[in-house]
Amino acid sequence: MHMNNLIITTTNSIENAKIEKYLGVVTTNLVIGTNFFSDFKASFTDFFGGMSGTYRKQMDTLYQRAYDALSIKASALGANCVLGFKIDFDELSGKGTQMFMISVSGTAVKIKQTLDTSHNNNTSNVSVSADQLNIEVFKENWHKRNKAHTPWINELNFIMSNNLTDLAESLYDYYATERVQIDARPIDEKFPIILSTLSYDEAVEVIYKDYETRYTYAYDLIKANKLFNAQKVLDLLNAGHLNLVIKLLETEKPDYMREDVEVMTEILSVLDALPDKGKFQEMKSGVFSAKLEEMYICPLGHKNNKDVIFCEGTHNGSWCGLNIKGLNREQVDTIEAFRVKVNILKTLLA
Repeated sequence: MHMNNLIITTTNSIENAKIEKYLGVVTTNLVIGTNFFSDFKASFTDFFGGMSGTYRKQMDTLYQRAYDALSIKASALGANCVLGFKIDFDELSGKGTQMFMISVSGTAVKIKQTLDTSHNNNTSNVSVSADQLNIEVFKENWHKRNKAHTPWINELNFIMSNNLTDLAESLYDYYATERVQIDARPIDEKFPIILSTLSYDEAVEVIYKDYETRYTYAYDLIKANKLFNAQKVLDLLNAGHLNLVIKLLETEKPDYMREDVEVMTEILSVLDALPDKGKFQEMKSGVFSAKLEEMYICPLGHKNNKDVIFCEGTHNGSWCGLNIKGLNREQVDTIEAFRVKVNILKTLLA
């Protein structure tokens, strides 16, 4: 298998290639079990339950993630090949739960390939099929189409039948635009289907584009397709989109690696270091009282007893409910559930 000019093979040698340098063993581990964190009592069947097509899709995604992880590590060592690629599954169980960990390994090497001149590179018989020609003509016209009009159903059907996933980003531009008509548009139905056919990495690049302005369209797609991406979420957090980030902490991804957990831990560190927006202050307990008492002043200025965690005042006719960081109870619960998830992942991947 070739990935970014790096060869990954189960064999211990490559035909017409000489090993110039051994760079060491590379390994990576992934934990799988997509429903684990939403239901701690899930069984093995629950993890992989449903139609066999769903199972196959999960496994294909898992294999791809394993290849990607190994490729990144090997490339970082300066390798252009991984020999003796091996993949193992281990069952992880405890406290009434069962999961699987996939471990992949291989030997990173630098090879020098020799040219095989035994074949005549005769290109006089090269041909192009009518189907391929139609696809290229469609793409050419697609990029010239009037952007003010959403795609027609026949265009979307052509894209889907020919698996033109490279058009997903422009399709999302149409999908994530304000609906001006009452009736559903063809793109509203077809784009989620097209998104589900992309690899995890491809879908992430599409769906997190301009998330801060498109979150009303993107969030449900991220949740439905398990497209949580720790680095994208951390970038949003560092850009100041706190409320959007906390909502994204409720979403999942197909599998988790140590690199994911490291970034997820960094997200928690940033959240834990949020500055206080409220304060504790000594004030008179009443209009006619000279006695000073320590009180909690919420970020909106409401006065509470010092033992109150979430403000009991009202704002615009609604309960305030903000703590000293400016977070409500639901947001705090979401962060703590995310913390539990990270701690369990650290244990499983240790």
